[in-house]
Amino acid sequence: MWARVAALNSSTSSSEARAWRGFLRTAAGVFAALAGATYALILLVDPYGNIPFSLPLERAPISTNQRFSYPVLARAARFDSAIIGSSTLRLLDPARLDAASGARFVNLAMNSATAYEQMRIHELFLRHHPDPRAVIIGIDDSWCRRENAFERYTFREFPEWMYDENPWNDLLYMFNDKALENTVRLLELLAGRRSPKYETNGYRDFTLDFGTYDPRAAAARLYPQGRPATRRIPDIPPQALHPQWHFATHALLRTMLERTPPDTDTVLVFAPMHGDYLARSERLYRECKARILALAEDRRVTVFDYMRDSVITREDDNYWDPLHYRAAVARIIEHDIGAALNGHPEPQSWYRIHASAAATHP
Repeated sequence: MWARVAALNSSTSSSEARAWRGFLRTAAGVFAALAGATYALILLVDPYGNIPFSLPLERAPISTNQRFSYPVLARAARFDSAIIGSSTLRLLDPARLDAASGARFVNLAMNSATAYEQMRIHELFLRHHPDPRAVIIGIDDSWCRRENAFERYTFREFPEWMYDENPWNDLLYMFNDKALENTVRLLELLAGRRSPKYETNGYRDFTLDFGTYDPRAAAARLYPQGRPATRRIPDIPPQALHPQWHFATHALLRTMLERTPPDTDTVLVFAPMHGDYLARSERLYRECKARILALAEDRRVTVFDYMRDSVITREDDNYWDPLHYRAAVARIIEHDIGAALNGHPEPQSWYRIHASAAATHP
């Protein structure tokens, strides 16, 4: 009897094991099918616009990280000019520059971009636009740091694989939750259920995220130690007095200028940071300006220097914080640069223009 019971138990256990194996095989098959379908959907929708066999959709920058969103714009043939920089040039509107200059601009400036990241997006733009009409490069703190080695990245992920010329290696990086999330966002955008984060030329007024402008809140950011009783805002002319200082990022800027074709209108913009912020590092900015002007001397480069005492930099109401000016200032800069690109510069008290010999005598 005990033998029959044991045989029965063994048969039951064997049946249960076969059932579990069958269940696991089915579950694995369903999971594999779902994973494959999800991967196929990501590749066909292609939220970053970099897969060779993706569907011909009207893509727009969709990722909240511009480092993922802007490569597709840097490759787009509809542009012939670019804005390169960090958030200090984010407010320059390509459409307004187009109207002023006749060019077709894309704004590729990225929030908190390091000098290295700016060089990479500039390099990508030039590979797909070997003869650009104009390139505007913003100069701010990211280019004026005294350091022996430059910082490549920030806390934001930088997808190096999107900046090379091998689209097939991108397949290795597209099966993840971030790519799936951006795929869903793009589908929602195409279906009219989501508003675009950026315009199709890369522009976005990021100050809209800050809400209504509050002068008192801005003053607290401008003067963290309290507003001084007396103010001295220096004019900050370029002056090289410290040969022992090393600016590691300037090697990257030299590379960018060398890569830009000589017939391209290259514009460097020393961003108009708040005057009291400039005053705290006056010697640094004098030296940085002089070094960068030396890099531009033998090339067709025009330098707009707003990094000085002016009606812009001394007025608190022009700023959200020490680095970021308001939209009205961006409109002024657009007008100034557009007029120069159109061959009719309009000298103003709020900027100093430095044109290299190559720029003034092409």
